[in-house]
Amino acid sequence: MAELEELRKEIDAVDGEIVRAFEKRIQIAENVARCKIEKGLPVLDRKREAELLKKREEMLSNKELASDIDRLYELLMSLSRAHQRRLVREHTEPGRKCAGPGKVGYSGIRGAYADMAQDLYFGGKAEALSYEGFEEVFSAVEAGEAAFGVLPIENSYAGSVLQVYDLLEQYDVSIVGEQLVHIDHALLGVQGAELSDIGEVYSHDQGLMQCADFLDGYLDWKRIPYYNTAASAEYVAKTGDVSKAAIASVYAGKIYGLKTLKSAINASGENTTRFIVIGPEKERTGDADKASLSFVLEHKPGALAHILNVFAERKLNMVKIESRPLKHRNFEYRFYVDFVGPKIGMQIEKAILEIEPYCTQLKLLGIYENGC
Repeated sequence: MAELEELRKEIDAVDGEIVRAFEKRIQIAENVARCKIEKGLPVLDRKREAELLKKREEMLSNKELASDIDRLYELLMSLSRAHQRRLVREHTEPGRKCAGPGKVGYSGIRGAYADMAQDLYFGGKAEALSYEGFEEVFSAVEAGEAAFGVLPIENSYAGSVLQVYDLLEQYDVSIVGEQLVHIDHALLGVQGAELSDIGEVYSHDQGLMQCADFLDGYLDWKRIPYYNTAASAEYVAKTGDVSKAAIASVYAGKIYGLKTLKSAINASGENTTRFIVIGPEKERTGDADKASLSFVLEHKPGALAHILNVFAERKLNMVKIESRPLKHRNFEYRFYVDFVGPKIGMQIEKAILEIEPYCTQLKLLGIYENGC
């Protein structure tokens, strides 16, 4: 027993060093945040974090602990980012970055389906901000440049948008709503054009493929891939050429002043994209009937079975489960789950208390109204 007590004292001494080192690390991370604020740099630096994990593995004498040191530093980096983001929010200049509640970010150009989604969700009342990629939208919401962001997360034809799932973990934002958009392609031409004038059709590869049955009726038309459906509409509008047409949405046609030569030309009538609306804080209303949760399982026998049993016993209606591999951890996964049902918030919070002991990481992504 005396030997056990001595070993515990050694652990206490080591823990004391760890606590002091942890406090110092967070303090340095906050100083890093202040430097990033001055230079206008983003909080998240993926390349730097990947390099850090590799270097920490190299520092180990016992290489069998590589997976464990990865877990430890992933948690430390997550905590550091949280402290840095808090400082970024506190130091945001109202006149420069803090946007009014009407600003909404989306990925793509005017007329893109994400633009259409924000227009539907906010009833055309938002000031839409276009960003190049998904991560730029997340960053804008977190920094206060946009009050909300609208991003695709799932398509009934092509499946999940995996990058958006990953970004939900990396950024301090919440899902506050969702919007379903039926993907209905139209053939668009410049004003004055007729079907008989068309010789070239521009669209994204997917747009051309989804409308192949219609296009096969006009074999003399040249099909030209373009990087984006909305961009193809913009290009055709700029040319003013009656022989050029674009495949995009009717919404994009209105944005760029194009004429709808033929509507609903895509082969599948069941092509719908689910867009999520993200915000800096969770918003809960009495009408909330959907919840999204992510978790990483503890290495315990039957952990997943236990969690699924909790959901079943609480009669939670699980409508989707998605898994994503964890970086730097072979054959380990983060699970994403969606639930629907009345008063879902109270039910999901009780379930979280039960499943938490079986998770190494757990995040409530949002409680919001089911999209339509």
